Amino acid sequence: MRSRLSTYFGGLRGGRAGEAAWVGVSKGVSMCLSLFIAMALSRLMTPDDYGTYLQLLYVYGTLLVVFSLGLPGCYSYFLARVKSAGEGRGVVTKLTRLCVGMGGVFALSLFLLSDQLASLLGNAALGPGLRVFSVVPLAMMPAVGVEGIMVTCRRSRQLACYVCLSRLATLLCVVVTAWASGGDTGCVTVAFVAASVVSGTVGLWLSYSPFRGVTAVAGGLSYGEVMRFAMPVFYAGIYSFIISSSSQFFVSRYFGAGDFAVFSNGFREMPLAVIVTSAVGSVLLPELSRLALTDRDECIGVWCRSVYKSASVVWPVAVFCIVYAPEIMVTLFGEGYRCGSVLFRLASLICLVWIVPFFPLMTALGLSRNFAKVHLMTAILLVALDCLAVSFFPSLTMIAAIAVTTRLGGILLLFRSVSRHTEAALWRRLPLRDLARLLVASGTSCVAGKGLIAITGITDAPTALVAALAVAVMMYMVVGRWLGLEFRPLRGGEVPDNKIV
Repeated sequence: MRSRLSTYFGGLRGGRAGEAAWVGVSKGVSMCLSLFIAMALSRLMTPDDYGTYLQLLYVYGTLLVVFSLGLPGCYSYFLARVKSAGEGRGVVTKLTRLCVGMGGVFALSLFLLSDQLASLLGNAALGPGLRVFSVVPLAMMPAVGVEGIMVTCRRSRQLACYVCLSRLATLLCVVVTAWASGGDTGCVTVAFVAASVVSGTVGLWLSYSPFRGVTAVAGGLSYGEVMRFAMPVFYAGIYSFIISSSSQFFVSRYFGAGDFAVFSNGFREMPLAVIVTSAVGSVLLPELSRLALTDRDECIGVWCRSVYKSASVVWPVAVFCIVYAPEIMVTLFGEGYRCGSVLFRLASLICLVWIVPFFPLMTALGLSRNFAKVHLMTAILLVALDCLAVSFFPSLTMIAAIAVTTRLGGILLLFRSVSRHTEAALWRRLPLRDLARLLVASGTSCVAGKGLIAITGITDAPTALVAALAVAVMMYMVVGRWLGLEFRPLRGGEVPDNKIV
């Protein structure tokens, strides 16, 4: 795995290997610490209290998409095109002012509408928590661009340190408070707010660190230009969040806090997939933004070559998660969450397709509106099907299956949109034969591990998981070598044979 990750990051174009690696580290640590928080709170809080806490985060995440107005993506896009450090500081200052203003509106809305939001989600206990939580937007919104700034300025190592320390502080504050208070939701919420204030303050300071001692230059960037770029991204962000959170809303509204906790723990994409796609997206956006100005064909080529590199890291783990979902859920969250294994399997299916984000490619090619339209169609279909499901087929599995099906359909539409507008069939440029071999090797190795568990009769979930992982890794190496898998970077214009057989 180490050599494959090295090859993956080393194959990224434009000298961005180190940046991608550090972004991956920051995403990985953040996801792992978030998972540790979920594991701890699942045991320290009752399902209803834990579900209420998750609903607080859900409401905040939903409104964050609305009030951020697509501004986080503006930092990478516009900073990649400036010609001097002074212009860069001017861009950061202008965007940060917008973020501060929207943070104030966000906080006020969250405070005033807390009871209405609690009623909408069918949980009266949410109201007081949301009023306390209204401090978080004031603290975090000014720092939403820190990732884009640090990646574009090639300071991802500092970004990784910041993310790791801020998430660790959140973990300590929240978990220690939950343990000391007996799992009281109000105390845990206050602890989260305190950690957010510290994190936001440090993040804002870090945002200006690349421009310390530099005088801001106005440049040619206007607020109108910012909004022309941000609005399609904003709309796409809203539609995308509807797609990702619609299922959670219907479960929260119609199934209760206990089932919401099961659904939230089960129906989650595996952390590695989120790490890889987030890291790739963060690095590709400024790179493709530059390439699109001079060589659109190479811009598409870089994106296509990233698919196999991402799949070589994500697919083996995704297949493992699908096969061993029950053992994973019991090991992480306890026996009471074994029923969430079906949901985890469905969520892992998405990771087999969504391995490289379309947002950097379509934004660089000027297809942001098409990106938003596809997400709008997907969101409308998903909400309609969820309404039918809670009325006629009320089950968590049905809600999850609808989410996966519509998400996969949206990905196919994005492929079609790029191919039609660029006159380049993306699927013809993908290494389909190598991807098929990779999938066969992943499946065979996991089945071998399952056979070992069946033969030995291991029933303890953590023990079975460790044994299966050891067998799967060894078998994957053997089968992969037999199938001729190569984990080397694809360079230049090289495109592997796209025939499956």
